Amino acid sequence: MGKQELNFDVLAQDNIRTLRVPEVLFKKPLCIILAGIPESGKTSLTQKLTEKFPLTVLSEEAIMAFLSPRATLFKRNALEVFQLATKTIEYLIKMGKACVYDANIKTREQRGLIKTIVEQVGGSYLLIYTSCPKELCYKRLQKHNLAVTRGESRGFIMDKDYFEYEVASTRPPALDEHHLVYDCQNPESLFLLAAVIDKRLKESD
Repeated sequence: MGKQELNFDVLAQDNIRTLRVPEVLFKKPLCIILAGIPESGKTSLTQKLTEKFPLTVLSEEAIMAFLSPRATLFKRNALEVFQLATKTIEYLIKMGKACVYDANIKTREQRGLIKTIVEQVGGSYLLIYTSCPKELCYKRLQKHNLAVTRGESRGFIMDKDYFEYEVASTRPPALDEHHLVYDCQNPESLFLLAAVIDKRLKESD
């Protein structure tokens, strides 16, 4: 797309046409945002939640591919990805659609911006932190990299230096962000999350 200025309103509407959007409408749609280091369970949690609830899934990886089909993990424009994600979320909420963004929203500032956007257009915001030991996440990453190398899985290969960078630049939510925690080693935490999400969706129906 070169250096031309992107029209994120047009791109967001085009992006939505590539998504699987459930028919269910909500008066106050819920937007679920995730934070957590690589391989801490964000994508698997997203999949489990969409099996239970009518959520439109946005993923950082898909948005990257939408913007720059041939870009690598290291050449992605993080700001453009974030801008398109927030604009897509805004349009989904205006459409009455609940959604979940499968991405690591690293900083309090980014999370606060999404929360403000969601609430300004009449939506409800929920932040979930995926908690998982760094050592376990790195073992999962090595397994993922091997699967990608063999062509058994899609996605990017992330080396140890980039993994360490992602870990160091991820700021866990503070208590006053009123987040929920998904413990990757405790299956019970999924049931607790599901109960809260079910209640929030019923309140916005």
